Amino acid sequence: MTLEPRWLTLKGIVTTQVEIIAVSGGASGILDEGALESTLNKPRQLHYYGENVTLCRLAAAYGYGFVQNHCFVDGNKRIALVAAGMFMVLNGTELIAFEAAAATFFLDLAASSDDQETSMQRLADWLANNSTH
Repeated sequence: MTLEPRWLTLKGIVTTQVEIIAVSGGASGILDEGALESTLNKPRQLHYYGENVTLCRLAAAYGYGFVQNHCFVDGNKRIALVAAGMFMVLNGTELIAFEAAAATFFLDLAASSDDQETSMQRLADWLANNSTH
């Protein structure tokens, strides 16, 4: 991927987490600011230093980061799905997965004992198979 993607912002993600919690329940707020910053920076690192990086791979970095890093008090799996989808939309691709299928996939991802590389590739493949191109 050679063009500079449109990145998610700290303010946008925090606002989105508050909105998700307001609709679906739980506690809003940042649990680990360092983990949040790391999660938001990982896709940029992949973009600048990775080889053959796709939009879905960058979206997967957001999704995996939010699932694993527990950045927020509540709603980390929900924000993982929404963040990956938001990033894709910002960059011209739409996530078209059914809500139940997406929820099941992200719950499985969170419970998986796979290593980071395997999990991120699995998520990137799932995003590619469940999005418009």
